Amino acid sequence: MQSKWISLIGLLIASSTQAEVLKIGLQGTFPPYDFMKEGKLTGFNVDIANRLCEVMKVECKFVPTKWDALIPSVENKTIDAAIASITITQARKQKVLFSTSYTKVSGSFIGKKGKFLTAYVTNFDLKNKRLGVQANTIYSAYVAAKYANDPQIHISEFPSAADMYAALKNSEIDIALDDIVSAYEGHLKEKEWQGYELVGSPVRDSKYMGDGEGIAVNLNNPALKKRFDVALSQIIKDGSYQRIMYNYFIFNVYGK
Repeated sequence: MQSKWISLIGLLIASSTQAEVLKIGLQGTFPPYDFMKEGKLTGFNVDIANRLCEVMKVECKFVPTKWDALIPSVENKTIDAAIASITITQARKQKVLFSTSYTKVSGSFIGKKGKFLTAYVTNFDLKNKRLGVQANTIYSAYVAAKYANDPQIHISEFPSAADMYAALKNSEIDIALDDIVSAYEGHLKEKEWQGYELVGSPVRDSKYMGDGEGIAVNLNNPALKKRFDVALSQIIKDGSYQRIMYNYFIFNVYGK
């Protein structure tokens, strides 16, 4: 009997000390934020998530998730949070809670070097051109509002940024619109993209660009949102956020 009680006590102690596990959704195909390298998930979002989990004394379990499924997965609790560079917009706030923003970056057009000689991309520059954008993003909303009614601009939407960049490289589109960090740090810095460049000025229209990028959690879990807010504040204060940031970017993406 005594041995049974000892075993039971041991099980109770083990269960009480077992780390809380948070299922974190991200794409895994969005360099330099989150992507596979030598068979391992890596990137800015991955390192930030790991540091936040360390501060919160929980274990991160990453769940690669398609872009369109990230917010629905938070809503139906398939994942606990999405740390996937999701821009905070009013429409998305109806579906999920957001942490304070942890990045705030502009958009940019990308095209072949010398093909678009303009300081600001206009409808005239895009006349008879094929414009690519990732579907269901702030950039697709911007493109729809600015260019969808112009029959001389041919718009193609893609399910992922990877698909969009592949189309650009294969000359299936002439120009693309994306997050300037993903465009430059994730692509243009690479040798295979030396024939491409950022086109025009950064896109900063706050009506479409939102309030920066935040961590999405379920609407019914304000406690988890608060925990992320506190942890974000801590890693910014202790400098670990900045160390991670400058490991991936040459400029400040925090935006504050």
